[in-house]
Amino acid sequence: MRRMTPEDITTLSTELGFPISAADAERFQALTDYMIDTVDRFDDVARAQAKPAAPRRDPGRRPARDEDPLNAVLRVVDVAEPAASGVLDGLNVVMKDNIPVAGVPMSMGSDVLTDFVPSEDAELTRRVLAAGGRIVATTNMEAFAFSGGGETSGHGRVENPFDRARTASGSSTGSAVALWYDGVDLAWGTDTGGSCRIPASWSGVLGLKPTHGLVPFSGIPTSDWRFDHAGPLARSVEIMARGMDAVVSPVVYDDAEYDAPARIERPEYAAEVAATGPDLTGVRIGLVRQGFRAADDPDAAEGTLETADAVRAAAERFAALGAEVVDVDLDVLAEGGDVMFAAMLESATAATFGWPTAYHWLAESSPEFAAALSTSLATRGDHLPDNFKAVLMVGTYLNRQRGGEVGARAHQLAAGMRADVDAALEGVDVLMMPTTSHTPFLARDDVDGVERSLRGWGMMHNVPLFNLTGHPAISMPAAESDGLPVGVMAVARRHDDVRLLTLARAYELGHGWSLQDAPFDWTQPTTFAKGQ
Repeated sequence: MRRMTPEDITTLSTELGFPISAADAERFQALTDYMIDTVDRFDDVARAQAKPAAPRRDPGRRPARDEDPLNAVLRVVDVAEPAASGVLDGLNVVMKDNIPVAGVPMSMGSDVLTDFVPSEDAELTRRVLAAGGRIVATTNMEAFAFSGGGETSGHGRVENPFDRARTASGSSTGSAVALWYDGVDLAWGTDTGGSCRIPASWSGVLGLKPTHGLVPFSGIPTSDWRFDHAGPLARSVEIMARGMDAVVSPVVYDDAEYDAPARIERPEYAAEVAATGPDLTGVRIGLVRQGFRAADDPDAAEGTLETADAVRAAAERFAALGAEVVDVDLDVLAEGGDVMFAAMLESATAATFGWPTAYHWLAESSPEFAAALSTSLATRGDHLPDNFKAVLMVGTYLNRQRGGEVGARAHQLAAGMRADVDAALEGVDVLMMPTTSHTPFLARDDVDGVERSLRGWGMMHNVPLFNLTGHPAISMPAAESDGLPVGVMAVARRHDDVRLLTLARAYELGHGWSLQDAPFDWTQPTTFAKGQ
């Protein structure tokens, strides 16, 4: 690596706020040379310990429109481990376009990363394949996973299966919508601020944000691992449970216990679900008052009152199965989004510009992705969506004005909010509220990127808090309004994810999910049918 010259030292030191004179720069060269020598030795070690190359795979292809009428899929692939066998045997799986599948192009839903092909699988991908899963597609998503509106993908909007004129939300949009295609059984997405649960709500499927750290995140690009999660989406609880059995380690650790992480044995998710019947006697549900926005709220969008009414009616159906439903308060619910967003402004900026933050003992970053992103930004940065351009500007501005204090304070507040959620769960088994504050909105081609970005954050009232606190949360397709799906969100104690699955299974058996036989105005594609 080239050594720093005296001119480099004087220029950089001035930019960083501690000008070093030309005379002193020569003295500093001894320090900079020492450090760069260390980097050179590191490069030697890294090359010597490079991971074995992944097996060569067919990169797949873009689907034809008649194969993918809702624009949910980016690549049609066929990736499997022939000798593998496990709980995912016989299941076709799709992966969000930010979860690396070695040999398959990955763009993070953008037209900025145009040539990136990961050379190794994410740990999640490895576990899916080892359990016998067959990956049949990578799915469309909001660009850089930074919107819930469903209108910022560089590959075009994913259409809502219940009304193609409406959006299907995001950011794991395609993962939710592809589940309506024949032969797609299980989908994986990521959830930084609701990105599995929101599209599940608007697309009429199940979406789980597991307890933080439960599902492996190594190798998946993230703005901030402290908030990010990978989670399954499915149309049946049984398949979702099999997905969890496939990827969750037999023993996990509660990373909220900073001094001495608690050792937790993994339950057998599918077995627990199989043993569940349609009886919720003894289950106590806390209906969160603050989760129901008033129709006269000046920020309330179309479908807000209808969503609230639909979820209250669903709560009555849970009660009809024997559950006790009581009202509870969670005053910090609305504040969660502000705290998480403030932290994300700085961490997303740092990660994008090559200063990755929040490394963790349970997560491993991707050096090749960092290099590809840096190159792509230099050549195609103007292709970033407006929301992400604004994030990078404000994140940089915040850092210059306040020196990291905003992000640090936000993470400090998150710990207190975790205790607030724990307190709300005292005396109840789960909390319940609408997943999204309103029903899917109509897509609009007549608005610019700025308005599209603002629309993309308006439905996220209830979801971000639980990314901050790490509590598991599931969106269930247990309600509807005027033919549009409405998600019902339940939240459990940390590492009680199985409680959410058995709750959902009891409802699935007792009432069935809403709109599962809704008519569609498109021909079912056959690309993903079994045996194709």
